[in-house]
Amino acid sequence: MQFHLLFEQSGTFKNVLKNQGFNAYDYDILNDYSQTDIQIDLFQEIEKEFENLIDNKKNITIFTNMTSENDFIIAFFPCTHFCDANQLQYRLWNAGKKLDFNNKSVVRLLKRNNERARYFDLYLKFCFICKTKKIRTIIENPASSGNKNYLVMFSPIDLSYYEKDRSLFGDSFKKATNYFSINFDMKENFMMFDRNYNVKNIEKDRHCTKTRSEISTLYAENFYKRFLENRI
Repeated sequence: MQFHLLFEQSGTFKNVLKNQGFNAYDYDILNDYSQTDIQIDLFQEIEKEFENLIDNKKNITIFTNMTSENDFIIAFFPCTHFCDANQLQYRLWNAGKKLDFNNKSVVRLLKRNNERARYFDLYLKFCFICKTKKIRTIIENPASSGNKNYLVMFSPIDLSYYEKDRSLFGDSFKKATNYFSINFDMKENFMMFDRNYNVKNIEKDRHCTKTRSEISTLYAENFYKRFLENRI
């Protein structure tokens, strides 16, 4: 079994999976942690593979040799345009202040709306690729504080698992997370787990930071035991 960690460059999940005896690779356009195995523009790869499936083209992509039997994708799909902070931007709330709806703000919102359409377009194409090629896939994305998360409302892939508080399973932040799975029934194996009691509540700081986005090794280990160990 090969694991492909898309939009991931920290090596956290990859190294946990490698320790379990699997081949695992990080794919990202960046390599800030010196852990990216395949440094590549994943958006371009999605576009090219979508063309293969829709227009019968023959582009070589990272998906070309993936099969339902041998490959598993875990994708940390970019969340900038789907998360709570983005919804606040549309309502003109910024750093706790309500901005005026004027020439400047409407231009900014129109630009942001076009960007979100582009990201959702890529999300839909990615889901279609995985579904069509029958590749087992889990997509991670932050959950909103309310019940109006963009992907929950509009994704053709139903929400598979809602993690209310990742810190309960070892992460460093109290963070809610949505998981969407394709060709894989995401059933949890309840078990004794290691909890990280040194956690921070991210509700006190709504701004995205590199540190807050990181996932701890302890959480990755528990994720493997909860969802993957007895299923692959």
